[in-house]
Amino acid sequence: MKRFVVALCLMLAPLSAARAESVLRSMVTTDIRGLMPGNSPDDNTGLVLQQIYEGLVAWRSDGTVAPMLAKAVETSEDGRTYAFTLREGVTFHNGAPLTSREVAWTWERFLDPKSAWPCRTNFDGTRKIKIVEITAPSPEQVVFRLAEPSGAFLSTMARADCDGTGIAHPDSVGADGAWQKAIGTGPFKLAEWRRGQFIELVRNEAYAARSEPADGLAGAKLPKVDRIKLSIVPDPAAAKAAIQSGNLDLWPSADPKFASELKSAGLVIASAPVASLNAIVMQTGDPLLKDKRIREAIAASLDYPGMSDNLTDGFAKPSTSLVPLSSRYYGAVEQAGPNLDIARAKKLLSEAGYKGEPIRITTNSRFPVMNDVAVLAQAMAQQAGLNLTVEVVEFAAQLIRYNKGDYQLMVWNYTPYLDPAFGLDRFIGDKAAQPDRVWGNRDAIELLGKLMETSEPAARQPLFDALHKLFVDDAPMIVWSSGVNVSAVSPAVRGYAPWAGRKPRFWNVEVVR
Repeated sequence: MKRFVVALCLMLAPLSAARAESVLRSMVTTDIRGLMPGNSPDDNTGLVLQQIYEGLVAWRSDGTVAPMLAKAVETSEDGRTYAFTLREGVTFHNGAPLTSREVAWTWERFLDPKSAWPCRTNFDGTRKIKIVEITAPSPEQVVFRLAEPSGAFLSTMARADCDGTGIAHPDSVGADGAWQKAIGTGPFKLAEWRRGQFIELVRNEAYAARSEPADGLAGAKLPKVDRIKLSIVPDPAAAKAAIQSGNLDLWPSADPKFASELKSAGLVIASAPVASLNAIVMQTGDPLLKDKRIREAIAASLDYPGMSDNLTDGFAKPSTSLVPLSSRYYGAVEQAGPNLDIARAKKLLSEAGYKGEPIRITTNSRFPVMNDVAVLAQAMAQQAGLNLTVEVVEFAAQLIRYNKGDYQLMVWNYTPYLDPAFGLDRFIGDKAAQPDRVWGNRDAIELLGKLMETSEPAARQPLFDALHKLFVDDAPMIVWSSGVNVSAVSPAVRGYAPWAGRKPRFWNVEVVR
């Protein structure tokens, strides 16, 4: 009898261990586009890679820069040399220790034109910062030398759309030079990528966490679940059904229109402002829209609180500033902006000699809310006598048109940047040299240049304020709200919260069943 009990216990032990494994079941809307850090700025690829890789520095929630793999950063007096001392005890997912060799190898890979790294233009002199040399004087130290000093260098390294310029082990790349594995230092390791179906991550048991509190993409990032399974679920209705049936624990970017129903089903609905902008851009070189009075009239014809309520089911707060609501730089100055004023809009149109000429507003069929923005703006503008016509195209075609500046009005949502200066850099610039730039005002370009060279928050605030005032006066585009992230979460999930960076953070999250 005793032998039977012992044998039974031995049989049940692995079953008990399997049941004890904690698994977080979440989702992405499309498959990831590769394993190289910074290979693609899309959210789905980024949310996977930010669990795997870490850079020398990282953004805090407020957009300031914190050390990550670096223990210390020293800058030369002339501002051209940055020496990073690496933390001790950090290992890659294959067990190899982190040294300056891997840092230099990763960055040489980034900067090699043959790699076609999308973020290379941030560091090759195209956008002012130019790395001219990377050396590894010791296993613990790596040194970057710039052609010219730059106050934005560390923040550019931390950019989330470049996956924080995460450091990889050379074994990530095969003999043919292709990126075949994702071997980083982050809290989770890539276990399986079944293309078109799912991505699975597992806990990095050897993860060396920082001691500071978690903050944005910095600080202590503890892997508290054993496994993360990310199913590919492109359809919002299918995602809703999956989380209602208990097949998902987390829908990170839930459709706000389902929030009430999901809450009634016992799910937790959480939301947070995102460091992005929801906008309608204007082609200031257009024969009609080059008249600032017509642009101002369009801005005065829109009901911004009404747009936020209708388009986000009340989750987003109205904001007309080029500085996101979530930013530390959104202050009293940024709260002032255009408001609904039909009488003023009509007066401006009369002064401009507007005779009801059609003005095309371009949107896409892929993202329903962007289509809704165009339809709602059309109806609102009509009250002021504006004749907006909605043009719906495929998103790929819209992207091409945006990059060429081929539109009159266009519904466009900007990527989150915890440091809002990089968000401004997406639409401020010389339109003749960069057709994808929306605002070509010379004073704005000069202010942005000063902002990118200034790192101290107190010194940056007056520059953001001046840019906002100029933006309101010049009316090159309409911001109707900052972004918002709505998440549907199972009660079994603890420690998860949506945030300004939008891409979900799976560290410090637990599942208690």
